[in-house]
Amino acid sequence: MARPASEEKRIAILDAATELIATAGTGTSTAKIARKAGVAEGTIFTYFATKEALFGAVLLAIENELAAAVLAGPLPGDGGRKDMQYFWNRLIDWGAVNPEKWRTLRRLKLSSLVSDSAREEGERLFEQAAGVLKRALAQQAGEGASLRYAGLIMTAIAEATFDSIAYDPDQSTRLKQRGFAVFWAGMAGLATTG
Repeated sequence: MARPASEEKRIAILDAATELIATAGTGTSTAKIARKAGVAEGTIFTYFATKEALFGAVLLAIENELAAAVLAGPLPGDGGRKDMQYFWNRLIDWGAVNPEKWRTLRRLKLSSLVSDSAREEGERLFEQAAGVLKRALAQQAGEGASLRYAGLIMTAIAEATFDSIAYDPDQSTRLKQRGFAVFWAGMAGLATTG
């Protein structure tokens, strides 16, 4: 008879996978994940049917945490710059204190070891955020600007901001403001280029 599942072990496995994916990539073995979590390798498969299921669960755990952070509280409500800056500030605050989770999230988003259904479930968590970006982009660049492209630009500038804050934490507020200024000015550039 199999032992009953423990939420503590499940969390230890997710945490170990998060750390190892951040440092070693998605090629990390389940044996290494189990060792890091302090469980037998077979225990992983008590909680997650496959490595792909484990990686999907890691992706969703991080995206749930990130969504809760960036979408907490009411937006200022201007439908543009103030709403976008509020969202930006929360994103940068979360990423600056969770660089390992951010790296893991970025790697998993590119990995073939994460199912389309896990990706789609994660994307649904950010529908409200996508709406904020869409409204702000329309206000800054017009209706025809590419939401996907704007999101990629935002991610790249956010990563540069995280790295800069890690290097010079005393300047975090200033760097967060500068990162947003670059992003917002870039969105205005989309008005002329689409």
